[in-house]
Amino acid sequence: MSNDEKLLAILALGPDAEEEEIRTAYRRLAKRLHPDSSRDPSTATQFARVTRAYKLLSARPRTAPGSASGPQARYRHVLAAGDDLFALGQILASDPDAGAREAAARRLGLSGRTAAYVFLRRALYDPCPGVAEEAVRSAALLGARQAAGEIAALYSRSAPRLREAILKTAAATREPLFKSTIAAALRDPDKALAELASSVGAVL
Repeated sequence: MSNDEKLLAILALGPDAEEEEIRTAYRRLAKRLHPDSSRDPSTATQFARVTRAYKLLSARPRTAPGSASGPQARYRHVLAAGDDLFALGQILASDPDAGAREAAARRLGLSGRTAAYVFLRRALYDPCPGVAEEAVRSAALLGARQAAGEIAALYSRSAPRLREAILKTAAATREPLFKSTIAAALRDPDKALAELASSVGAVL
């Protein structure tokens, strides 16, 4: 995992995130984690990590917005849905293209509305692992604690690659919603994943 990918993971974003998505994710997380607005002193460390990641990502050379190969160019109908949760939920539920469903899951997470989890739940059961992985990141971005049980169930029924991605998201975001997942992962027959879960559990 490259340094940029690690920084994007702290913001609960995938490696293909664009500048606007980075900015939006930072604003959502900063609003939720700022010690003055959360009234929880334990969020100060998390807020500092998110702020540092955003500053480092902002200092890197910028790419052209909406490049022809980026997801924004390919999934214009997802962008056209804007922050309309119902339209994004419809794309997530019925679009045959897994890439469009991933983009819709990402937009639901970036909406900043916890009500978006109603639509993200479906993505946790998507047959495409990439869509489920994006839904996990989006749930972490939203801080959707109601997702804890379903993400733990997703971990239990998934292939090793998706289980590793869920643990890496938990490690990067340090969201409390992953505590049930870590408990399940500690019993994983794959020793490497159990060790990763142990190290993630130490920071949660």
